Amino acid sequence: MFDANIDIYLLYTIFIFIFIISGVVKGITGIGLPLTSIALLTFFISPLQAIGLNMIPVIIANLQQFLLAKSPLNTAKKYKLFAVFLMIGIIITSFQAASLGDDLVKLLIGIMVIIFSLDNLFRKSWTLDIRFDKYWQIGMGSLAGILGGLTSIWGVPIIIYLILRKATPQEFVDTTGFLFLIAVIPATFGYYYTDVFTFDMVPIAIFCAISAIIGMRIGRFIRQKIDTETFKRALLILFLLIGFRLIASAAVTMGFI
Repeated sequence: MFDANIDIYLLYTIFIFIFIISGVVKGITGIGLPLTSIALLTFFISPLQAIGLNMIPVIIANLQQFLLAKSPLNTAKKYKLFAVFLMIGIIITSFQAASLGDDLVKLLIGIMVIIFSLDNLFRKSWTLDIRFDKYWQIGMGSLAGILGGLTSIWGVPIIIYLILRKATPQEFVDTTGFLFLIAVIPATFGYYYTDVFTFDMVPIAIFCAISAIIGMRIGRFIRQKIDTETFKRALLILFLLIGFRLIASAAVTMGFI
């Protein structure tokens, strides 16, 4: 099922630890579960298999985050345009992910990770004009859907949009939970249809989901004890290194270097 050169039980143990780590990241920051897990999983399995393995953990983690929101229905109503165009983009492009091949997907993931990291490390205080918010929602929702369907990392455009919108910390957590949940459901169907996500993955994916939930609980506890901004900066620097590693690996395999 997984293309790896190590014992399958050791591989599954690695998966569980990766999702605990990814859950801790999400518990502390409210984001970063698929970004962290996919970046780490690609050290052991192919990028497309990493995307497939993430489907169930991401659904369960974001369902929990959305249901714990201050006002789930108001959040859904406020960002409904973003959600609609996000779903449309994912429905269209998730069927194309398998045809891209591992190296191109690895390259796209690396680019997305670097953009995310640089934006959060060095961004200026940019804002959007709230009068044109519906157009921002349509544009950024479409972009998130197109990129997310190809790589399952739809979070970068969503996060940039919420930063530009000056969302409060509570609104940020509530909205990312809603939009990430909306994104992963159609993506799962597209990935299942193209064999990126297979039924054979379900048992280990459930264990990975449980591991992610445990990690999120640990992360929420840690969030109360440490300086979140310091943690974020260290994490973003790590993401930069991982992103450059993914791009360099894809470039070598594709003959660019």
